[in-house]
Amino acid sequence: MKRSYGNLLRRAIVLSLVLFGCGESRVDYPQRQMPEGLLREAAQLSAGYTLFHDKCASCHGKLSEGRSDRAVFFDPPAPDFTNINDPKTDPAYLYWRIESGKNVEPYRSQGSVMPAWGGYLTEQQIWQLVAYLQSRGP
Repeated sequence: MKRSYGNLLRRAIVLSLVLFGCGESRVDYPQRQMPEGLLREAAQLSAGYTLFHDKCASCHGKLSEGRSDRAVFFDPPAPDFTNINDPKTDPAYLYWRIESGKNVEPYRSQGSVMPAWGGYLTEQQIWQLVAYLQSRGP
């Protein structure tokens, strides 16, 4: 009886470690505040729309299209932003992710191909992208 209990306990421990390892880990990112009123300013949302379609849509897809064919082979896949209620749509997270791209963990070790736009876009442009993503509907 002791032997089968020991085997059962070992299996339970291994299973829990596997399940824990497969779960999504919490990602720490700097907290930032989106500039006041950005979501209400048509010019800012329009600029974000233009930036998204110029820089991002080739991988993430256009509104209501979902992920583009180009992104089929990405692992991890590029989010298609069709679920705007996803917790990863926190403005601070989106800003950090756009700014840092694949250069931060856990994305670096997961093989992300997301470019870091922080060296190419201004702070205002990144916030415009974030505002556009926040304003997109399903």
